[in-house]
Amino acid sequence: MHKLLLFVLFSCFSFAQVLNCKVSVNADLVDQTNSQIFETLERELNEFVNATSWVDIRTEDYNKINCTMLITIENYVNNEFQANLQLQSSRPVFGSTYATPLLNRKDDDFNFSYQEFESLNFNPNGTNTSLVSLISYYVFVILGVDADSFVLFGGDPYYEQARKIVDLSQANRFSGWKQSEKKTNRYWLIDQLTTNPFSLFRQAIYDYHLNGLDVMVNFPEVGKQTISKSISALKRLSESRPNSLVVQLFFDTKSDEVVQIFSGGPSFETSQLREDLNRIAPFFSAKWAEIR
Repeated sequence: MHKLLLFVLFSCFSFAQVLNCKVSVNADLVDQTNSQIFETLERELNEFVNATSWVDIRTEDYNKINCTMLITIENYVNNEFQANLQLQSSRPVFGSTYATPLLNRKDDDFNFSYQEFESLNFNPNGTNTSLVSLISYYVFVILGVDADSFVLFGGDPYYEQARKIVDLSQANRFSGWKQSEKKTNRYWLIDQLTTNPFSLFRQAIYDYHLNGLDVMVNFPEVGKQTISKSISALKRLSESRPNSLVVQLFFDTKSDEVVQIFSGGPSFETSQLREDLNRIAPFFSAKWAEIR
């Protein structure tokens, strides 16, 4: 009964959410006497991300997905921007005041053209400007991962829209959209979020959050067991698909939280968990050593 109630409650909760996103533009690296364009860009991006109707249902502020986008401008010439994006999003944990991180990603190919005061409008069925395509792509990834954390494969409609943006951006002269480019770009991220070989990742996201974190207030031992099993599932994925982008993304986002979960509360046998973690994500071995 408890699990059924959570499923119904959070299915409605997730699919009704829109964004509460703080977009920041940092132009400290650019030598410009007039910073007005960067201030305008920041203001218009905040309006675009938070006012656009990305989903059909609007809700109150407390139901919105919290996220941040930090755009660091590295170069600016003739309305063309070379930049990187640091993206983070989170969602609340049932029965607590804790917000768990869902995404922590850096995109080093966040390059676009923009003229001050140009309209930012998303067309879901056609081509968009380079800037609108970039921002909209990541909005739908945020929505998709959030939905997956509440409903098994609940992110499908959002990932489909992100994939459509990738398909329509193949002629984009800016990098980051094409299969032939580096294996960590936007093409490969949405490919791994939508293809069957990587469904274990989405199953793990669902189990880790809904059946793990969301039950820990009332059943901490059960929550820990489920989270440990979800990490074992990621180990199976890592073995079948070495160096998976989504597995790397998971631990970039969750490494500190995993240590916190298993370093306190009810006792839990962690030897197998530590072994799994060191096999999947050896670059965080110093953190895994803190788990007792």
